[in-house]
Amino acid sequence: LDMKPEEAVRQLEYTIDASLDEIGQRAAAGYRPTFERVAERADGAAVYDLAGELSEEVVDGSCPSPAEANVAAERVLDDWAYTDGGE
Repeated sequence: LDMKPEEAVRQLEYTIDASLDEIGQRAAAGYRPTFERVAERADGAAVYDLAGELSEEVVDGSCPSPAEANVAAERVLDDWAYTDGGE
């Protein structure tokens, strides 16, 4: 699957709205630079993987900080590089 950074932000907005007592639009906007960096260094599949990972954390009841999202992004990028571009 291929996902653009703005689509990933929107997915997290919906997940946060549905799962937490926070406003997803405000919280998810903080992740946009992280998604954009992942899109620049990898591809839409890596953006999708990161969005999925962050969404799971939200569903589990926590809202990762932008710093925690950056740590998750580095993990996704490392996995992506290790698997030769996700293949």
